[in-house]
Amino acid sequence: MSGRAIRFRGVLAASALAACTGVCLQTPAAADTRHYIYEYTCTGGHLLRDDGPKNITVDVTIPTSVRVGERIAVDWTLSDSPLAASAAFKAGGRLIATGTSGVKGLWSGQLDSTGHKDQAVLAKNGPLKLPSAISGSVTTTETGKLTITPGQLVLDFIPPADTIRVNDNGDIDGEPEATVQHKHGPITYNESSWFRAADRSAYKDYKDDLHATAKKDDSVTVTFVGTGLAYIGERVKTVGEFEVSLGTDPKVIATVNAYDPAPEATPKAQEVLWSKTDFPYGEHTVKFKNVAPTGTVMAVDAFDFITRELSTPPDNYFRTTCTTKTVKSATVEVLPAPTPTSTSTSPGGNGHITDGDDSGRGVNVLSGGGQGHGAPTATATATVTRKPTPEPSRTPQVRVTPKGGAQTGEASGDGTAAPLLIGYGTVLTVTGVAGGALRRRRRRTAV
Repeated sequence: MSGRAIRFRGVLAASALAACTGVCLQTPAAADTRHYIYEYTCTGGHLLRDDGPKNITVDVTIPTSVRVGERIAVDWTLSDSPLAASAAFKAGGRLIATGTSGVKGLWSGQLDSTGHKDQAVLAKNGPLKLPSAISGSVTTTETGKLTITPGQLVLDFIPPADTIRVNDNGDIDGEPEATVQHKHGPITYNESSWFRAADRSAYKDYKDDLHATAKKDDSVTVTFVGTGLAYIGERVKTVGEFEVSLGTDPKVIATVNAYDPAPEATPKAQEVLWSKTDFPYGEHTVKFKNVAPTGTVMAVDAFDFITRELSTPPDNYFRTTCTTKTVKSATVEVLPAPTPTSTSTSPGGNGHITDGDDSGRGVNVLSGGGQGHGAPTATATATVTRKPTPEPSRTPQVRVTPKGGAQTGEASGDGTAAPLLIGYGTVLTVTGVAGGALRRRRRRTAV
C-alpha cells in the first residue's frame, strides 16, 4: 500500500458532557491515536460511473489506549467520492456510508461507524458527495485489550420523493411511423399505426400534443425507475377500453374504460386514466393495450414517473460495497480509570457528543441480531435508559449489536460481572461519565 501523503478533512475529537450524582470519573484529556490508510475497491449498485469498479481512499483512526469509561472511537475519513448519480434527482437525496470493523478481546463482534450526507440537485452522471467523516464508538467498564480490524465500507442512497411527467414529441405530426415498432426514450409504440397529433393547445393536452391509435390490439409500453406510474390521457367520447399488464407477464392486472360523454372538441384533458404507486423502488415496465373495437381511439398524452417518500435505501438498487485486500488490525489497551473525585451536581441529565460540524451523534445499542453481531467474552447485565428519539440529523451514528451485551438482560454463566460496552451517538443516555475535549496525539501509519 502506498505511503503517499493524502489530504483529508480533519476529524475533530468528540467531547461528551454528562450530568452525574455523587461521584464522577475525571477523564484524562489526551489519548493516543493512530491512522491506518487503506485503498478500497468499490463495486455494485447503480452509482458507479461506467458501472465498473472504482477506488476510494479511507483513513481509519483508532486509539492505541484509553481509560475505562472513555470512548473507544473508530473514525473513518473518506476521500473524493467515486459515485455518480444514475439519473437526475432534485435536492433532498441522501448518501449513507457505513464502515464495519471487527472487534475481538474484551468484546467480540462488529462495530458500525455510520454517517450520511444530504445531496443538492444532482444531474445525471453528476458526482455524489460523501460525508467527510463517519464515526462509531463504544466504552467499557473493565481493563484489558481490544483488537479492532476495519472491514467493508457500504455506500447507499435514498432518492428524494418526486414526480416527473414524461412526454413524447419525437414523431412527425400526423404521420404514422413506417416501422412496426419504434421507441422514444422510455416509451415504446409496439405497432405502426400510432401517430402523433400536435398543435393541441385548444384541447389543453400536456405540451400541446398526444399520441393515438384507432386499431384494436395496438399497445404501448413504458419503462421507468421509481415506485409508481400514472398514465395521463383524455376522457372523451371517442376513446374506449384498454388493458394493463406488467413487464413480459401477459396477465392483465386492470381493464380501464376511458370513455366519457364529453364531446371531441372539449375533452377532459390530462386525466389520470390509471396509476399504481406501490412498486418496490427499481426499474419496471408496464404495457397498455387497446382492447376497444377498431375505430375507437386509445390516446397517450404523458406518463408520470413517481418516487414516493422513502425512509431507508431501496433494497440493493444503489448499494455499493467497498473492500480492501490489505488490512492491519489495531490493538486498543483499556487502562484503569483515574481516581474518582466527589462532586455535587444535579441528578440526571443528557450528555451530548459533537463532531467537527457541531452535529450530534445518537445512541443506538442493539441486543443481538440485525446487521451487527457479537458477544462479550463474559456476559454483562445492564440497564440502559432510552431517551426519546432525537430529530434526524446528517451526523454519524453507531450500531453496536452484541449478543448478551447492553440491554439483553442475559447473565453470565459463572455469575461474574463482565465488561460493559456502550455505543455512543446523538444523545448520551448514560450518567456517571463526564467528558471534556479529547485531544489526540496522532501517528499516521500507511498500510
